[in-house]
Amino acid sequence: MNLIMFRVLMVSSILSMTLLNSCNDKKDKLMESDSRVLLVYIGANNNLVSDAYNSINAMEEGLVGLDADVYVYASLAGTTPKIYKIVADQSPEIRSTVIKSYGDQDSANPEVMKQILLTMNAYAGSRPVGLVLWSHATNWLPNVGVKLMSFNEDRGSKTELRDLQTVIPSGLDFLMFDACSMASVEVLYQLREKAKYTIASPAEVLSTSMPYHLVLKHFFDPNLERGLMSAAATYFNFYNQLTGLYQSATIAVVNNAYWSDLANNVHIALNKSPLTTVYRDNLQRLDFDDKSLSAGFDFLDFVHQNMLPSETTAIEATVSKLVIYKANTARFLGKPILQYSGLSCYVPNDLNKWIHPYYNTLQWSKDSGFNSFVKE
Repeated sequence: MNLIMFRVLMVSSILSMTLLNSCNDKKDKLMESDSRVLLVYIGANNNLVSDAYNSINAMEEGLVGLDADVYVYASLAGTTPKIYKIVADQSPEIRSTVIKSYGDQDSANPEVMKQILLTMNAYAGSRPVGLVLWSHATNWLPNVGVKLMSFNEDRGSKTELRDLQTVIPSGLDFLMFDACSMASVEVLYQLREKAKYTIASPAEVLSTSMPYHLVLKHFFDPNLERGLMSAAATYFNFYNQLTGLYQSATIAVVNNAYWSDLANNVHIALNKSPLTTVYRDNLQRLDFDDKSLSAGFDFLDFVHQNMLPSETTAIEATVSKLVIYKANTARFLGKPILQYSGLSCYVPNDLNKWIHPYYNTLQWSKDSGFNSFVKE
C-alpha cells in the first residue's frame, strides 16, 4: 500500500468515525430531549402526612422496571422539607435519595413554592416536564372570609389561585392536581397556559390518593395524550373496583388548547340571552363532603338548565374537544352522580355575595361573561 492510498484510507476512516460519533451524540441528545421528567410538589405539613408517605412509597414501587426521573418535594408534618430523587423500591420504607434539605418553611407561601419549583425544574434541564401538585385543595373558593385558598394547607397558610398562576412554570407537558375539586372552569382556565394538558378531579379526591404504583408508568409514555388518558383510566378503574364509600372517584383529562373557544362560546350565548334568573337547586353538585367549602356544580348541567338549546350546541361541541377523557363512579361518598361533564363551575347564591368581587377578578369570569350574572 503506497503512502498516498494509506492517507486516503486513514482520512476516510476518521471521517466515518466522526460521523458515527456525531450521529450517536445526536441520538443521545434526542433521547434525552424526549425523556419526560416528573416533578411532584407535596404539601403535607397537615393531616395528610401519612397519606403522603404512602404516595411516595407507591412512586418507588411504580418506578420498578422504569428508566425515568421522578423528583419529589415533600413538606411533611414532623420533619423538615426535602427534595427526593425517587428510586425504584418495593419495600414498605422510603428508600429514595435526599438531594436537598431545607429548614422550616411555609410550603404554601408562593415565594417558597416558586423557588422550590425553579430548583426542581432545573433538574429536568431541557427535557419535557410533567408536574403533580399534591395536597388539600378547595377549588378557587375561600377558606374563610379573609384568607383565600386554592391549594395546600401548611399550619393555616394557604396558596391562592392567582399565586398558583404566578409560581407554576410554563411550558409543561402536563399539570396534574392530586387534590380535591380543581377541575373547575375557574381553576383550569386561570392556569390554561401552563401546560398542554391538565388532569384533575372536579369532586373530592380520597386521601388514599392516586395509585402511583399503577399509574406512574403512563406519565412517561412517549405518546403524551395516550399516556395521560391511560393514567386517568387506571385511577378510575382502581377506585371503581372498590366497595362502599371507597368506590368514589371523578377524573378528567383536559386539552388546554380549546379553553379560549369555550370561553368565547359561553360569552356569545350569555350576550345573546342574558341570564336574569339562575337555576341552581336541581343542578348536579360535584362537591360531596358535607364540610366542603367548594361549591362546584357540573358545568354542562348548568349550561343545559340555564341556557336555550339553540345556544348550547357550540358549547357542548367545544367541551367534547376540551375534555378528552372523563370518568366517574356511579356514586361519590354514597351520593349519586347523575350528570358528569368532567368540569365543575360556580353558580352564585346570595349567601356567597361577599366573595363575588373576588370571583369577578378571575379570568374565566371576565372572558366567559359569568360576571354578567355573578352579581356583587
